[in-house]
Amino acid sequence: MSGVRPTKGYLMEMKRRIGFIEKGCEFLKLKRDHLAKELSASIDILKGRRGLLLKNLKEAYDALTAAYISLGPIEVESQARSVQSALQLEILPLSVMGVRYPYVKIVSKPKITSELDITLSNASKKIYEILEELIQLAEFEARAERIADELGKTNRKVNALENTVIPSYNQIIKFIESKLDEESLEELVRMKRIGGERASRRE
Repeated sequence: MSGVRPTKGYLMEMKRRIGFIEKGCEFLKLKRDHLAKELSASIDILKGRRGLLLKNLKEAYDALTAAYISLGPIEVESQARSVQSALQLEILPLSVMGVRYPYVKIVSKPKITSELDITLSNASKKIYEILEELIQLAEFEARAERIADELGKTNRKVNALENTVIPSYNQIIKFIESKLDEESLEELVRMKRIGGERASRRE
């Protein structure tokens, strides 16, 4: 092997390096397993939230339709003007195993300055619930997407270490140990030969 020094010092250095690499690989495996669990949990939550969102969308549509039928479009638009201010959000960073994703905090909610008709009040309540669900859904989608991306990267690193880096270090270590064994055997043979020659001279 070119560039490999078959010495005891170099062998110790290679063993030190592979020990460090194997520890790093074990940490990456733990990270990969944790990310896989987080991704699975996020996907399960997304499935549940999407199902709930579809249900609430239908209820909101039915409630708004009932308000239009009961009050008429002009009255609905007139009462809708009583909704003051907008929904204000703040995006905050959170992280799991070093993976950053956005957390959406609701800073202020729309305010209704006058009493609405019961049908329109019910519709507005449903619509606001949907807005909150959409925000949470977007948050979990971003979380799942970023965790999946990091999981892919971590898995590729583990595969590279297990299938390429660690085997190459083991091959170098085996080569050095073989060379050192050969040198030890040659030295033993040489010492025996010298000892034999000295014994012959004494005779």
